[in-house]
Amino acid sequence: MFKKFKKSVGDVLDFPPDVVGEGPKITIIGRQQVLVENYISIVTFSEAEIRLETTEGDVCFGGKGLELKVLLSTELRIEGELLSISFEGGEGK
Repeated sequence: MFKKFKKSVGDVLDFPPDVVGEGPKITIIGRQQVLVENYISIVTFSEAEIRLETTEGDVCFGGKGLELKVLLSTELRIEGELLSISFEGGEGK
């Protein structure tokens, strides 16, 4: 019931999904650091690619020397040389 209420309040007040807490929020600082909030799980992880599952599909970060510096249940920080970002799946709103 609360989730329904939260969603309708967000829709009525026209809040973006990251404020309501549903969608992923991705903050990129230059090419060296990425902060991802509201992810579901880590699909793949290597120095060249990190793929995350989110409510809006997978997000893939490609680069060199990628490392997970902070790993919490709802947010993580990636550091290294970021070369690409791609999105797969989801509805593509």
